Amino acid sequence: MAKDINVKVDKRIELLGVCLRLSCYKEKLPSLVIELKNYPYLEEVEKWFTPFKEHKAIRTLNEIIKTLSFSYDAPVFLMLQVDDNLNFYGQDRYPFATRLNKSPLVLKFLDELKDFVKVSKFDKFFDSHKEFYNSEIDSFNKALPLNDVLPFMRKLFHKDFADREFNIILSLLSTSGGYGCSDITGKKFYCVDSKRRDAQNNASGWGYDSRAGARSHYLHEFCHSIINPLTDKYIKQIENFEIPNAEKERLARNAYAGNVPIINEFIIRAIQVCYIKDVNEDYSQFLSFNEERIGYNKKVLLNLAEKLEEVKNSNSNFEDRFVEIANVIPKTYASLQKEK
Repeated sequence: MAKDINVKVDKRIELLGVCLRLSCYKEKLPSLVIELKNYPYLEEVEKWFTPFKEHKAIRTLNEIIKTLSFSYDAPVFLMLQVDDNLNFYGQDRYPFATRLNKSPLVLKFLDELKDFVKVSKFDKFFDSHKEFYNSEIDSFNKALPLNDVLPFMRKLFHKDFADREFNIILSLLSTSGGYGCSDITGKKFYCVDSKRRDAQNNASGWGYDSRAGARSHYLHEFCHSIINPLTDKYIKQIENFEIPNAEKERLARNAYAGNVPIINEFIIRAIQVCYIKDVNEDYSQFLSFNEERIGYNKKVLLNLAEKLEEVKNSNSNFEDRFVEIANVIPKTYASLQKEK
């Protein structure tokens, strides 16, 4: 049985962060690269790696960034599909292979990255900062006790997850990405998280706060590795639905377009509602935020949460009930349309 959630600093993600800082990614998507005041680690990274800014791996990465859709989750997912020696499992298995048009640039970058690691002495840099990494891990664990997340998942999905590994990776150089990622085996689940900052751009620690609504962020990301494959598998059995234009526009502004990602998000956000209720905290603010800021209808979320509670409290196999759960979405929207 998976006993705990592992919190760690991952060599692959820090290597990615270094490369993104040296590349044009910083100019194209500045919000995705961490820039914090009074954060000596960034200064040390700049001092050590700036001399390698013209390395062939960075030049190839610049070409990828300029010509392909390679941002947000895509770089993080890529690095989580390689081992510590940068051996790639195969681009046909990479979740964003279609988006990248199976470009040879990706494999070229990974091959050149091996040389970048060697000539920049990246391993030496990483190893010399292990004490710092451990202090960040300790800081996270103190700020965000997550001991009730896996027990809740076991009750909901009726699984002990004995063959699964749950990992939170602390990204110290680039902002969060790789939400709900799993490795090729589907048995290692990842959530990549980054440091928060205050209004003056100073580092303000890890996580949001210790409330259930904040802790459920990590539950949310782990659930993507479970829910997304089920939606893909059963999408043809889920009824079509039409979202009101105002909600659809808000969802599109928040990068949620198309029924598949919306189904995933609705179910997972309803799971968050169940979790917040399960630990006896108020979920009204969470519902309001999702409806008013993002576009996820409150009534749909509540009806989904009710169905999920029913499944959690039964002896049902979650997958056997999945289509029934997902079809709460079209049925609720149809009901809301009739009420108008």
